[in-house]
Amino acid sequence: MSLNKEGSQSMNNQSKRKRDASSSDEEKIVTVLEKLFEAFGKRIQMVTEAIKKGNENRSDIAKELKKMGFSALDQIAALKLILKKPQNISMFMSLDDDIKKVFVEQLLIDNT
Repeated sequence: MSLNKEGSQSMNNQSKRKRDASSSDEEKIVTVLEKLFEAFGKRIQMVTEAIKKGNENRSDIAKELKKMGFSALDQIAALKLILKKPQNISMFMSLDDDIKKVFVEQLLIDNT
């Protein structure tokens, strides 16, 4: 009988270890998933901010193009080209007024 008890006890201990190991594995999976979702959330936030920034109102650039005396069609084409690339926006906004017109003319020529 004592062998049966010991064998039974040994099996119970093994079952308990398996449950403990299983529980530990589940906790690891939950932790990994939490980190994954956190990283995913941050990426979604970055994409959302980039989309918002891409839809930023740039009527200031449109007004400057109008003041420069470009035709309506050239104003539209130039605005599309400037807004197409962030570096074009930065460059346009950083130039002196007299050089901005040359920059826009060059953009229009390069894209005809």
